[in-house]
Amino acid sequence: MAANPHTGKARTATQLDALAQKLARAGNYSKSCQAVCSDSTPSLGSHTLAKLQAKNPQGSEDFDKKNWPSAADMDALRQEDDWLHVAEEHFSVDNIRKYLAPSPPLSAQDADGWRPREHVALLFSEEDEEFHNLIRKHMVMPFVIGDFFPGHSEEVAGGKYFALVKPNAGGVPIPNVGGAPVDADVRGIVIGSTWRRCSASRAMAESSLAVAGYLLGQYGNFLQFAGQKDGATRRAQIVQLLLANHVDHSV
Repeated sequence: MAANPHTGKARTATQLDALAQKLARAGNYSKSCQAVCSDSTPSLGSHTLAKLQAKNPQGSEDFDKKNWPSAADMDALRQEDDWLHVAEEHFSVDNIRKYLAPSPPLSAQDADGWRPREHVALLFSEEDEEFHNLIRKHMVMPFVIGDFFPGHSEEVAGGKYFALVKPNAGGVPIPNVGGAPVDADVRGIVIGSTWRRCSASRAMAESSLAVAGYLLGQYGNFLQFAGQKDGATRRAQIVQLLLANHVDHSV
């Protein structure tokens, strides 16, 4: 990108009108409104890559795994009745179908071109139990148990990544590191795999009550993040801030 920069071009009024009508007719009124009202433009300048790299610094991949269960431990766990019950109930074909059914029409495609409603949900529209179980086994469950073909690991871990221009509030410059100039900031957006998002949603539905019960019982100030938009991200940011400053602070 740095060697061959492109210039982001906004859609014309005619193009925006056509897009908004298409989305509205399909039933995605939120996206239709966004197409008309949003003033976001792609950030494809010569310094976009440097800014994105500065926002997403490469961390260490040397994880301390001394307390992680071994592959043999996980294999043994998945033979237990409790896990078999979780897999059959919470990751059932019916629950996968329920996750996909309310997907908004014409939502963004993932890196492989899948749309949740038009493509994936359509696969579950007919009564073909054998086919649905194959989808569950080979497309959804690998994200739950981490069972991928080695050559596909990078593909399933990635996503479609693009950047939008993020205007500075009040015109105040936002400093950028990595050799980028001080001007408008960038906002990186990642669209992950539709199958990964499906498995993650089902995993959260299965574990959320137990995790919430544990945290509420262990930490008195846990509720300070409740009711906030994207509270999980805020908690993660606080933890990262404490670790970055080496503060000896109880959660």
